[in-house]
Amino acid sequence: MELRLEELEASAAEDEIAAEQAVAKTTKVAAFSRKRPARKPFPEHLPRERMVVPGPTVCACCGGDRLRKLGEDVTETLETIPRRWKVIQHVREKFTCRDCEKISQAPAPFHVIARGWAGPSLLAMIAFEKFGQHQPLNRQAERYAREGVPISLSTMADQIGAVLRRDAADL
Repeated sequence: MELRLEELEASAAEDEIAAEQAVAKTTKVAAFSRKRPARKPFPEHLPRERMVVPGPTVCACCGGDRLRKLGEDVTETLETIPRRWKVIQHVREKFTCRDCEKISQAPAPFHVIARGWAGPSLLAMIAFEKFGQHQPLNRQAERYAREGVPISLSTMADQIGAVLRRDAADL
């Protein structure tokens, strides 16, 4: 029994030495704490719409109505409003003279393209998307149709041609 005890003690000592050597071979890595990612705030120039969710009027636990405001939590969500289309109606009133019976009316507004219906902003947008964003006219026409404003491809091509002729004439 004593021999077995000696063998066990010797093997235990060998195991301790092997464990110490294994610990000496390993490298210690410094512990680190993970930082939460910080989100950049939204730009200040963007308009803010404040939607206030009404708080409770009675306590959820006891049903009492003596609640006082402690503070508020604000959660910001970035939203986009799709392009807005509008039709500008230029109303020119007609007047008649009771003496000479002639009709008077203000002159018609200026159009970039003679007898055209597209405003300067729309023409600029179509031209910029075609030449600046490399967006073909057929894709623009499809997108405008999805937005509820169907513009035929041939009309857009005519408008681009007129804009280019006008631009070349200005040079």
